[in-house]
Amino acid sequence: MFYNLSAEIKRHGLSQKEFAKKVKISESLFSKKMHSKAIFNYKEIKRIFEYFNSKLSLDYLFEESIKR
Repeated sequence: MFYNLSAEIKRHGLSQKEFAKKVKISESLFSKKMHSKAIFNYKEIKRIFEYFNSKLSLDYLFEESIKR
């Protein structure tokens, strides 16, 4: 799971559904990608990165971690 990306989406006051729409990914596919059941492609990563105005690193946003 991409906990940092999830946290940043929440910090911007959006649900994952709203964010998925903004970055042009279907809600169900976005959920799969957030849970590492599918892989983000380059164009999706670029749109996500641009949404955050490049203020956050890709390494930070897409760090996969296990919640403890």
